[in-house]
Amino acid sequence: METKEIILTHEKVFAAHLANAILAKPKLNAWMIFIPFIFVFYFQDLSKYKSQRKEFLENWLLSREKTLDEVAKARAENRVPGIDSLVDQADLGTKPKEKYRVLLKVMEKHYDRLLQAQGDSYETLARAAYTSKGDYRFHINQLLDAEKALNKSLTPQLKKDNPDVTDTITRIEKNSEKLRRLEIDRIFNG
Repeated sequence: METKEIILTHEKVFAAHLANAILAKPKLNAWMIFIPFIFVFYFQDLSKYKSQRKEFLENWLLSREKTLDEVAKARAENRVPGIDSLVDQADLGTKPKEKYRVLLKVMEKHYDRLLQAQGDSYETLARAAYTSKGDYRFHINQLLDAEKALNKSLTPQLKKDNPDVTDTITRIEKNSEKLRRLEIDRIFNG
C-alpha cells in the first residue's frame, strides 16, 4: 500500500473509533420483538445515528485529507506545501483562522515526516519517523493542544447554533486524547 494511503487509512480508523466513543448508538432490546411498532422508533434512531456518524467522519477527515494531499503533492513537486491556501479556504473568523493554521501546520509536519519514512503500516511509519516514544508523544501533545485551541476559539460561534456544543467538544477532546495515548503505547510498546 502506498504510504499516503496507509496514513489516510489510519486517520479514517481513528475517526471511526472516535465517532464510536462520542456518539450513542441505539440499542435493540429483545422486548422490542413483542411490540413491533417500537421497531419504527428504533430504526428512526438508528438512521439518525448513522447520519450523525457519517457527518462527523466527513467533518473530522476533511482538513486531514486536504492537508495530507497538499503535503504529498508538494513533496512530489519539490515545493513547500501551500497550507496558507487551505487556511484561506476555511470560512472562519480571524482568531479561529490563526488557530486553524497552527493545527494544519502541526499536521503538515507530521504528514511530511511520515511520507519520508519507510514502512508497510502506520505503526512502522511512525516508529521510523519518530525516533522515540517521547518524540511521538511530543507530536501528539502538539496536535491535541492545537485541536483544543481551535475548538476553544470556535466555541462562541458554535454556541449560537447549538447550546450543547461545549459538552460535545469536551467529549471529543477527552476521547481523542484517550485514543491518542493508547495509540502511543500501541506503536511504541507493541
